Amino acid sequence: MAGVAVSGVLFVIIRSFARPPPKTMNAQYQAMTNEYLRAQKTEPITGVSSEGYKGKGMIQSKPRKGPPPSDDDE
Repeated sequence: MAGVAVSGVLFVIIRSFARPPPKTMNAQYQAMTNEYLRAQKTEPITGVSSEGYKGKGMIQSKPRKGPPPSDDDE
């Protein structure tokens, strides 16, 4: 039981020093990536650029709060 407690404490300590998620991990940025892939005609047979594509593409995150990302965000 002590091992589980130590593991929990280590987990919390390590997570407290973690960096925030990257700005590319939000739905708006991933939607912009989908548009870019369509413009470049990436994977025209089965991917985002294919005719009748109904999948999510590169979107895998929840929408972010705040203004949409811009190209000059660093």
